[in-house]
Amino acid sequence: MFSLGKCWWCELLPSACEGCACSILRNAREGQRFLILLKGTAEFLALGPGQSPQPTEYSFVRFKEGTCCAIFTFSQPPEAAAQVPAEREFIIDCRSIAALSPLTTPC
Repeated sequence: MFSLGKCWWCELLPSACEGCACSILRNAREGQRFLILLKGTAEFLALGPGQSPQPTEYSFVRFKEGTCCAIFTFSQPPEAAAQVPAEREFIIDCRSIAALSPLTTPC
C-alpha cells in the first residue's frame, strides 16, 4: 500500500557525512590550508588559468554537516590588467575527496 509519509528509499540514503575527509574537515579550523585530491584522480586538484601543473592551495572556510559541503577559498594569479590576485570560492561534497594534505603556515 502506498503511503504519503516518509519514502522508503530515504532510509537507504546516507544519514551523515562519513569518511576520512569529512571527519578532518568537521574539525578543521577556519583558514587552515590544504591540497585536495579528488576520488578517481592521481594528482592534487589544480584550479587556475591554463593547465598549470601546480596544485592549488585551498583555505578552509567552513563545513556544513547537513549537506556535507566543504567551503574553501583559493587565489588565482592576477590577470595582466589587474595586479591583485582574484580570490575564488570552491564548494565540494566532502565525500568526493579522497585525500587532504594539510599545509603548514609559515611562522
